[in-house]
Amino acid sequence: MYWLATRNAVVFSLHWRSLALLLRSPPYQRILKRSLRTTRKVKPSNDVLTEKELSNILWWKERLQNCKKPSTVQLVKRLEYSNLLGLDVNLKNGSLKEGTLNWEMLQFKSKFAREILLCRVGEFYEAIGIDACLLVEFAGLNPFGGLRSDSIPRAGCPVMNLRQTLDDLTHNGYSVCIVEEAQGPTNARSRKSRFISGHAHPGSPYVFGLVGLDHDLDFPEPMPVVGISRSARGYCINLVLETMKTYSSEDGLTEEALVTKLRTCRHHHLFLHSSLRHNSSGTCRWGEFGEGGLLWGECTARHFEWFEGNPVTDLLAKVKELYGLDGEVTFRNVTVTSENRPRPLTLGTATQIGAIPTEGIPCLLKVLLPPNCAGLPVT
Repeated sequence: MYWLATRNAVVFSLHWRSLALLLRSPPYQRILKRSLRTTRKVKPSNDVLTEKELSNILWWKERLQNCKKPSTVQLVKRLEYSNLLGLDVNLKNGSLKEGTLNWEMLQFKSKFAREILLCRVGEFYEAIGIDACLLVEFAGLNPFGGLRSDSIPRAGCPVMNLRQTLDDLTHNGYSVCIVEEAQGPTNARSRKSRFISGHAHPGSPYVFGLVGLDHDLDFPEPMPVVGISRSARGYCINLVLETMKTYSSEDGLTEEALVTKLRTCRHHHLFLHSSLRHNSSGTCRWGEFGEGGLLWGECTARHFEWFEGNPVTDLLAKVKELYGLDGEVTFRNVTVTSENRPRPLTLGTATQIGAIPTEGIPCLLKVLLPPNCAGLPVT
């Protein structure tokens, strides 16, 4: 019995020694080290979109749904809404690997997420993904490489045609962020450094590089961001000018007066306050019960966004987000006091005297006022 117990103990110890030697052998050590190294390399994924990024992507997606050109429709099918550029990394030239031009453009895009990005590449200004689709739709440009289905959407214009392209985009209500290349000698193997040289907004042209040129630039009237709300006093319209850092408010308006102002004032963006959804009948289905129907019909023909909170301060916050301004930037209130001010025309009066272009009705203002009178509310 004693001999049997001793034999089992010896066999057991030999098994453990064999296993220890096996684990200490070089091949198994390499396997263990490789598995440990693999475990250390596992990191949490950074591909998850934030709520703000998702909101911006949905904003662009809504605008792409209004594209009508057949070539644009084909390009939109190649987009992947997993990043702000809309690039499908599985397509040709779609890599977002750190250090690539696409990755660099994505960093610029994240700073001004609601602006079309044009990047200087040699003698061209190029756009990719979502921005390329909008260039094809509104600037009349052809996509690079045609409509090949194996490559990401890419489009651009020569340097000499930049201002025409910017005019086409801003005329359709879009802002553009322009990225320039740093001039000067560079290493053949190193990537050229780039920087944001400026922005083009509706009513605010791009002026970079015009100091030494004999070029007359037309500065149009600045276009405001418009916010509409409603209170017990009536409708209210707030106008915010980003270029002047000013805002003004006008309240107590009738629905007809507000529609007249919208038709005679070009704006960059339109924001509707949640107070418009509630009418006197206590419902939230604004525009379906007569009241608000005229204004609703006017707004549905335009791009607009809903917002909540304070009609002034939260609208200013939207403007800062839209133009990429710091939260510390202040806007000056230039509202004209309501004492003895002239009241706006109603929609019916403005139509009958021709202030609003109407078929079959001549503009009586041009007959009554001298020809050198400026500032007529006629588009």
